[in-house]
Amino acid sequence: MKIKKTKESTDKKNDRKERILRSFIHTLIFLLIVMIGVGSGIFLYARYTKTHYEITFYQETSRKVSHNIRLAVISDLHNREYGEKNQTLISDLKALKPDLILFLGDMINRQDGHYEPMLELGTALSEIAPCYGVLGNHESERMYYYDDKKIPEKFREAGVNILVSAQEMVKVGADTIQLIGLEGTPHGFEEYGGRKFMEETTFSPDAYCIVMNHIPYTFHDQISDYPFDLGIAGHSHGGLIILPFFGGLYTAEEGFFPKYFTGRNKLKLNQPLIISRGMGDSSPWPRINNMPELVIIDVNCY
Repeated sequence: MKIKKTKESTDKKNDRKERILRSFIHTLIFLLIVMIGVGSGIFLYARYTKTHYEITFYQETSRKVSHNIRLAVISDLHNREYGEKNQTLISDLKALKPDLILFLGDMINRQDGHYEPMLELGTALSEIAPCYGVLGNHESERMYYYDDKKIPEKFREAGVNILVSAQEMVKVGADTIQLIGLEGTPHGFEEYGGRKFMEETTFSPDAYCIVMNHIPYTFHDQISDYPFDLGIAGHSHGGLIILPFFGGLYTAEEGFFPKYFTGRNKLKLNQPLIISRGMGDSSPWPRINNMPELVIIDVNCY
């Protein structure tokens, strides 16, 4: 009897080990399937974001305008083409009928000297509406580190008026837009003349004033005290990964969980700051829950 009990006990232990092993293998297979599924989903989503974008609409109001003024905002294209020679993007903008098309910088990549498609895009879009823009950090680095100093001139010749710490009064119907383009990062704002320019600028009380700067944190750090009506920026790429309930994961200026990564924000004097997630990518990191976007801003009277 003693031998039989020992044999039964050993059989039970072996059965228990086999069940544990089978359970472990099944769990491992399940986790592997989940990982493959998640990885495949991220891969397919990342591929999709390289060929598709969404259109985001914002509504602003002002007593300085007498009718609706539509602004189309293109940011951080990084040499990307939507359709052959950007025909998809051009077609969408024709249908949207903007009064002004504004470029917020990083149309090119710093290391790539072949950016003729971006110049061709500027030419095509200038036939739809007047085009204005600012330089991004990639244009600036291309100019100063790769000795390609004629970038602003090339874009102007293509039909995009680049404002380098400069302003222009733009007529849209019966209304006047005071359009300001600022050069410089938050840390280089003084060095590159941004502060001097803003101090010397007269803000027209009758014109709707729009300030463009590539980097959104410049507004918070340097120019939120100035009496403009609307700020627009790009650069942050939506924080790369947008987490539900938390927002963007990371930007270079603010680190993890930044405040200024996308959408409509309020500055010190209650000026709205609209930040584009951009239309392209400058790094191999995939966008997650973060589609590229073309921003449309309608400014209406009230």
